[in-house]
Amino acid sequence: MLSPLYALKFTQKLLCKPIRKPGRWPKQVAQFSIMTRHGKARAYKYGTGKTVWLIHGWSGSAHQFWPLMQRLADKGYEVVAFDLPAHGQSQGHYCTLPKMIRAFDDISNSLPSPQLVITHALGASVLANSEWFKSFHKEILLIAPVLKYYELLQNKVKRIGLDKQLLDMLIHHSYRREKMLITELNAMAKLQTFTGKLKVAHDKLDELSTPEICKKLAEVTNGELITTNNLGHTKILKSRTVLNSIDACAS
Repeated sequence: MLSPLYALKFTQKLLCKPIRKPGRWPKQVAQFSIMTRHGKARAYKYGTGKTVWLIHGWSGSAHQFWPLMQRLADKGYEVVAFDLPAHGQSQGHYCTLPKMIRAFDDISNSLPSPQLVITHALGASVLANSEWFKSFHKEILLIAPVLKYYELLQNKVKRIGLDKQLLDMLIHHSYRREKMLITELNAMAKLQTFTGKLKVAHDKLDELSTPEICKKLAEVTNGELITTNNLGHTKILKSRTVLNSIDACAS
């Protein structure tokens, strides 16, 4: 029988340790740190003008957005991206969606308010479940949104043959720390309260952000649906179709 502490660390290593993808930034990108309740978050700023925020997903990083940052800066925007805890160049070893949300709320308090927010993957759930989101009413572009974090964890537990009791233990540990219950982080319901302009971009071959989920999200939010093909979950960030939709947002 594993001790509770060892069992928790074992579960965190399997379910809560993202792959770091820091990337190399050009010299013209300003880099700075923002202190959050989960350590220092690394942030990056490029361009001048009205502000755009970029929020990455699980095992992602701010650097994934570099092509989008260049495009927006060319359109006259100041673009700010940041690495959430245990991602990119930010501090931390383990992470959960509640931890990402809490860090994002801390980061948002240190930045100028944006005209447009762009998310990728689980970044949609980070945004939708944050306190900051409740007062934002401008423009959002969700790229390959992942809305069901608990379901993702359940599927991974089944895939690797992990005892479900260990997942339950992780959920309770996360709640004690963040006062957020993972099973209740319903991004779809939160996004329905958004009163600004919403766009949803997805790829037909994306298994994490399925066409069915994205179509439903666009319908319940009266949002615009943007579809690509043969790009999957990550390459969609470099899609010309998505870049063109960003031009429309930024015009």
